[in-house]
Amino acid sequence: MAHIAIIGGGIAGLATAYYLQKKREVTGASLDYTLIESDTRFGGKIITRTIDDFVIEGGPDSLVTTKPWGVALCRELGLDNELIPTNDYKRGIFVLNKGKLVEFPGGFRLTIPTEFVPFAVSPLISPLGKLRMGLDLFIHPRQETGDESLASFVRRRLGQEALDKIAGPMMAGIYMADPERMSIQSTFPQFLEMERQHGSLIKAMQRAKKNRPVNGAANGKPQPMFLSLKGGLNDLVKALVSRLEGRLCLGQRVAAIRSTNPGFEIRFDDVSQPPITADAVVLAVPAYTAAQLVESFLPPLAQLLAKIRYVSTATISLGYRRADVIDQHNFGGFGFLIPKSEKRKLAACTWTSTKFDGRAPNNDILLRAFVGGDGQEKVVKLPDNELLSLVRAEIADLMGVTAKPIICQIFRWVKGNPQYDVDHLARVEQMKEIAQQATGLYLTGSAYLGIGIPDCVKDAMLTTDSIFEQLNSNA
Repeated sequence: MAHIAIIGGGIAGLATAYYLQKKREVTGASLDYTLIESDTRFGGKIITRTIDDFVIEGGPDSLVTTKPWGVALCRELGLDNELIPTNDYKRGIFVLNKGKLVEFPGGFRLTIPTEFVPFAVSPLISPLGKLRMGLDLFIHPRQETGDESLASFVRRRLGQEALDKIAGPMMAGIYMADPERMSIQSTFPQFLEMERQHGSLIKAMQRAKKNRPVNGAANGKPQPMFLSLKGGLNDLVKALVSRLEGRLCLGQRVAAIRSTNPGFEIRFDDVSQPPITADAVVLAVPAYTAAQLVESFLPPLAQLLAKIRYVSTATISLGYRRADVIDQHNFGGFGFLIPKSEKRKLAACTWTSTKFDGRAPNNDILLRAFVGGDGQEKVVKLPDNELLSLVRAEIADLMGVTAKPIICQIFRWVKGNPQYDVDHLARVEQMKEIAQQATGLYLTGSAYLGIGIPDCVKDAMLTTDSIFEQLNSNA
């Protein structure tokens, strides 16, 4: 019987175990697996806390529906009736511009305007900035085929102001990244394809909008861009864990992996735990941890893994009595983004109880602030009381909310966000090739082909397929 060791119990590791088990049931393959997690809980960055009926997410808060793998997994696990959409009738997003919150123009798709009137009347972009964005209709596509930074791409197509006020804060809110270093090929390859096929981002978006079906769902309602779970995304983790039949090891840190060619021996920090052997090893851990584990038998791979940068971030969730704050701010939207040019410590803020129903009691409001990211990591290291004071001061200044919160939850993610720097995809391909030198070694997770839950689920499916291909070739 083949034995697979999966190291890392975040969403990538859990999904890999689930799909291995599922494929074993379909094929009748003779295999078992061990899932090893160093923490005392499964889920990685997916963590939900419910406090006094406030549903607080420490990490991701939603599943993007344009990448269907996360939602599909929820439905497969019987969570279909637990899925909830965003309140899209309140979906306004604001951007801090010269110290004031300005609503993002309607009709934008990512960073690209598709409707003339909302774009034309918006005070967010200056008249010259709007003219420069309009030049996208006439600028010839780039001839080179290699990667480039997101900043270079947006600056080239839409201009500096679009980068500073739209693309920069929006992408920083997703990736907590510096757009000057961020790979367009690894994060938004569809932009490159739009430029190649249509010669203009604006033309591409307008044509896509024209060809989009009126109704995106079977019940006649448009498909929302984001979904979550009523009880929080940790319900996905619990559903996955409840389905797993293999050996599950919590609180066990792997100290070393030795290649026995064929196979592997895995040793633990806790020397009282006997080593385990495996025919294949899936590393569903941060790239820097994977680098340490493969260094003894595959140094070239370790060197490449160690080059993937990580940045630290934190989320600060604050709950308020509605009566204490409603006269200070109306919370009429999903939240706001902050360009770096505004020189603020906050990167973004989500008005959680507006974005999703059921995230706060009826008479209360929940918001979530984001700090840290590329170039802003020092603030993450502040003591809790200083970090809370800083966030409250920023929110008071930007939103007028001076009331004392009735709850506060801080989640720090030290070296928690992988950065997809320029040429990231080429480096990942090189890593995969080198990993094949150690038959049975697999890399999966947010460090490689996508940072979101759906990306990790998709990568877990691909990893499972690769494992079965290896097992079949060895048969």
